[in-house]
Amino acid sequence: MRLNSLLPYVPLLLLPATALAADDHDHNHNHAQGTAGFYGHLDIKVYYDHVYKAEEADEEIDEAYTHSHLEMGYGFGNGFSVNTNIELEGEPAGHDHGGGGATLDGSNRYFEDTPLFVRALTVNYDDENFGAYAGKFDPVISFDQHVMPGIYGYQIVDEYTVRENIGVGGYGRINAGDFGTHRIDVSTFFADTTFLSNSILYERGVTHKSDGGVSNTDNFSSVAVSIGGSDFYSLNSDIPEGLSYRIGYAHQAAGEEDETSEDRYTFSGQYEHVFTADLKGRVLGEIVYINHLNGEVPHDRTYNTVGAELDYQQWSLGSTYTYVQNENPEDADEAQDGEVFQASLSYNFANGITLGAGYKYQEEEGEKNHRIGALIGYSLAF
Repeated sequence: MRLNSLLPYVPLLLLPATALAADDHDHNHNHAQGTAGFYGHLDIKVYYDHVYKAEEADEEIDEAYTHSHLEMGYGFGNGFSVNTNIELEGEPAGHDHGGGGATLDGSNRYFEDTPLFVRALTVNYDDENFGAYAGKFDPVISFDQHVMPGIYGYQIVDEYTVRENIGVGGYGRINAGDFGTHRIDVSTFFADTTFLSNSILYERGVTHKSDGGVSNTDNFSSVAVSIGGSDFYSLNSDIPEGLSYRIGYAHQAAGEEDETSEDRYTFSGQYEHVFTADLKGRVLGEIVYINHLNGEVPHDRTYNTVGAELDYQQWSLGSTYTYVQNENPEDADEAQDGEVFQASLSYNFANGITLGAGYKYQEEEGEKNHRIGALIGYSLAF
C-alpha cells in the first residue's frame, strides 16, 4: 500500500462524524438538535472462531476477524450536524455481502482482507418532528443488523443490507399518544462510485458505473420508503407497550449489464418485556422478500428470521434462526434453500467490555458448516 493512496483519506479521519442509532438505522442525531459540540460512539468487536465441521477438510479452519466502527459527529446547536461512520470490517469465511466469501485452502485466517472505510458521511438537519440528510448512507428499510440477538446475529442481516449509497433522505415523526410514536423515512440514492467506495489497509478498489449492480446508476432512480413505530401505551389501547415494528420497501434500479431492477419488501417486529429490575427479554421476527435478486430476472429470495434474547443483570443469552428461501427455475444451484442458526452467551462489564462465546450453523448452496467462537468487545460513548 503506497503512501499516496492514504492521502485522500486523511481529511475524512479528521472530519466530525456520527452514529446511526443501533436499534433502527436511525439518521436522527439527537445530540445535534439542541447542543453544539462533538459526540461519538466507538464499538470494537473481535472474534476468534473454530470451524470444526464442514463439507470439505480445507474449510475446517481457525480464523480471527473484526466488526468494528467509530461513529462521530459535530452538532452546530441549531439542528445542523455533520456525521460519519468509519468501519473496520473483516468477514468470516463463507460470508460476504452478496453471499459466498473467501476461497479456503485449509490455511487459518487471521484478520485477512480487512478494509478500513467510510460507511457513512452525511450532513444532517434534525428537528423534533422531522429531519433531512444528504451524503453517503444506508437507506432505512428494515431493522438494523445490531438489533439481532446473539454475537453472530448481525451477520445474516449484513448479507442483505442495502448499504453505501449516495443520495438524500428525510423523515417525519408522528406522535399518536397511547398508540405510539411513528416515523416515516424516505430516501433516493445510487451506489457510491466516489473515492469513498475504496478502502485502506485492504483495498476494495473504487466502484465504477461500468461495474454494474443494482442502484449503480449515477442518478436518483433508486428509492426506499419505510415506516416504523414504538412507545405504545397499553392502558388506553390494546397494543402491547413493548412492541416496535418497521415496514419497508426499496426499489434498486438496474445498472449496466443487469437484466432488470430489484425490489424488496420488509416486515419487522419486536416485543420486549421487563420481568423484574434484573430480568428482561425480547422476541423478534423479520421477513425480507427480494424480487429479482441483484437484478437477475429468475432469482427471488426470502429471508425469514426469528430471534429471542434474555438479559439477566449483565448476562445476555441470545439466538436467531433464519430460513433462506431461493426461487430460480433456470439455475438449480441458485434454487437451493438454506438456513442459519446461531446462539451465544455474553457478559457485559460496567466499563464497556463484553466477553462472549457462541455457536453458529450455516447451510448455503447445499454446503454446511459448524463453528464455535469467542468474542471480546469494547463500547464507549462520548
